[in-house]
Amino acid sequence: MRHTAYGATLALLLLLGGACAPGASPSQRATEAAPPASAQSTAVGAAPTAPPAPVRVRVGSQFASTDIGHYIAIERGYFREEGLDVTLESFANASEMVPALATDQIEVGGVGGNAATWNAIARGVLLKLVLDKGSVRPGMGYTALVIRKEVYDAGRGHRLDDLKGLRIAFTPPGKATTNAMPMDVAMQRAGASIDDLVIEPLPFPDMVPALANGSVDGAMIVEPFLTHALRQGSVVRVMGLDEMYPNYNIALVGFSRAFYAQRDAAKRFARAYIRALRDYNEAVTGRSGEADRAQIDAIMAQYTRIDLETVRQMVPVGLSPNGQFDVESVRHSYRWFRERGFVPEPIPDAVLADLFGTELVDEVLNELGRVPE
Repeated sequence: MRHTAYGATLALLLLLGGACAPGASPSQRATEAAPPASAQSTAVGAAPTAPPAPVRVRVGSQFASTDIGHYIAIERGYFREEGLDVTLESFANASEMVPALATDQIEVGGVGGNAATWNAIARGVLLKLVLDKGSVRPGMGYTALVIRKEVYDAGRGHRLDDLKGLRIAFTPPGKATTNAMPMDVAMQRAGASIDDLVIEPLPFPDMVPALANGSVDGAMIVEPFLTHALRQGSVVRVMGLDEMYPNYNIALVGFSRAFYAQRDAAKRFARAYIRALRDYNEAVTGRSGEADRAQIDAIMAQYTRIDLETVRQMVPVGLSPNGQFDVESVRHSYRWFRERGFVPEPIPDAVLADLFGTELVDEVLNELGRVPE
């Protein structure tokens, strides 16, 4: 509706301009409206050229903690400094962003390496995976396995090879999720399998009461719900996803093909985003001081609507200060879902290879420089 109103206003202005100067081109009208040369004789040099209009970039967001890079870049003016007009567009889940990216409804969005994404790509949906938006770096297991305290105290669920028959909650559809895959990798390493579990598909918010009332024995749960469950005293944290599959990428920043092809604008977006990720890492590791950490926490609370005290207690989201993601872990997720039948149609090797936009990030890092990780 906003776009329609804007178009009508613009059409009216053009019509009025035409009535004032019939048949005149915009440049002719500008010349006719200019003062005579004698009136300009005292001016020194040419009039300054107006800066180019900012490039509009619509970013799909669930307003979750993994979008902290976008929030910081907006609040600290990094996108604006790059000549970008960035707006956040609300989406209920990452799966809805994939077709929106493919049809240029948004330029940038969050993408998960789950079965839904791989099936969309297998059907010909095109996009580019470009930047890290959530990885389980060591010490940053913001997704973790928790076991209900009564079950744990009874001697069950202390290890991954001791989960057989337990009812464990995963987000729908259960096994075909980005949390199930790395957990299965870890369970197989321990001589077990995710097939040993009784999986209960539950959205993250519903896991907290389900753990409290005993309708599930455990859950693969993400922040801030992990902190809520621990705070209510109903669970024991057994293992973070960072221990199950270090550096596994749960979420990625995807670009539409059209935006990625706008190389200069795409690089400017990546540059601003990486600057924000570096600020974030400096804050959560304590290197930039308490005041900066407090500011980053306030930005997180402002955009996610998570209360500030919970933000302070949460396990930080893992994000590469260079914006890079673990390509092999993403490829591994595709193979895992494919082998289990969750992706019936194969993705051609050429399509899979062209999916990754890592060379754009390399170009940006050659300008910004890389930092240790």
